[in-house]
Amino acid sequence: MKHYIAIPVILGLFLLGCGPSEPKMHPVTGAVTYRGEPLPLGIVMFVPKAGPPSKPSLIDQHGRYQLEAVAGEHCVGVVAMPPRKGGRPDPSIEGGVDYTGVPKVESLIPIKYNRHDTSGITVVVEPGKRNEINIYVE
Repeated sequence: MKHYIAIPVILGLFLLGCGPSEPKMHPVTGAVTYRGEPLPLGIVMFVPKAGPPSKPSLIDQHGRYQLEAVAGEHCVGVVAMPPRKGGRPDPSIEGGVDYTGVPKVESLIPIKYNRHDTSGITVVVEPGKRNEINIYVE
């Protein structure tokens, strides 16, 4: 009788290990430029037509980024918002900083590029090759 119970348990554990595997990710590097100049800060994210989105990548002071993405066509979002300076600590409000009287920061690029579905930027990540993809923001 004990064998009849053990077989389904072992079979169930075996099947758990045979679940879907993570999709193959491919390295992508490149530069982000705005009006022909390297974007000095920000974040870039690839959102594929099918599959999981990439993890966001920081854009360095030279406009360079690197990330991993699934193969295929992607819509791209770029955010370039400088950090807000000033303010005073206030743990009673969301974010923990009171910016009353501190000027708001402006995006370095048009806001439409902040979202992958409004940026109008699409790229293709190819499997098995070095993907050097430069992003041009106008």
